[in-house]
Amino acid sequence: MQQSQIQERYISIGLLNRSQVLCNTWQRLFNTSFNILQSISNLISQQTATIEHPSVVEQHHVNSSRLVFKQTEATEKSIEQLRQVMHMFEKVISDWKQLELEAVRHLHKTWTPDLSKPVALSTQSLIQVTSVSPIEAHEMIAQLSFMYQKEYAYKNTLWMTLPGYMSKAFDQIQSFIELWTTEAAIDTTVQSILSERLQLYKTVKKVLESVD
Repeated sequence: MQQSQIQERYISIGLLNRSQVLCNTWQRLFNTSFNILQSISNLISQQTATIEHPSVVEQHHVNSSRLVFKQTEATEKSIEQLRQVMHMFEKVISDWKQLELEAVRHLHKTWTPDLSKPVALSTQSLIQVTSVSPIEAHEMIAQLSFMYQKEYAYKNTLWMTLPGYMSKAFDQIQSFIELWTTEAAIDTTVQSILSERLQLYKTVKKVLESVD
């Protein structure tokens, strides 16, 4: 097998490995953002109860005004945490754009017809069968990049409306959370295909190299 084909394979797999890292990073950030929003929801619920029923709070020898202040302070802290998560989401999107550019460069660099003659079976040629071509790598990365950019744009717009949801009734923040967690722009099928291709490649590579 030509050395150029092996190098091409390593680059394609490397690009997909980085794609998987970005998918996992997004999921971790999503989970963090969901937990923060749930915390904000609980704080709003508690603060509403404190404001509407101050006498109940004061029966437990707690100053209702001070409690409201602390609840507001905690809510503001949670909002700041969510703002930081949004910055991290933005960094993931920046990384997706960079990765897509690298996938395009890799595709153009290898965009030549395969005129090589059939090669004899070997460990490398068998591994190559399960590999991902530059075209396939670019297609998957382009799809994922587009989906995550679209989802980030939606979340960023939604994020800017958060104060409006918080100023209304408690059920409004719940509506916000539902909109936030939908993630309609992300098709997990593409992620699954990527994971399966990587797993197949790594498994076959490990087995063949162990008996070589």
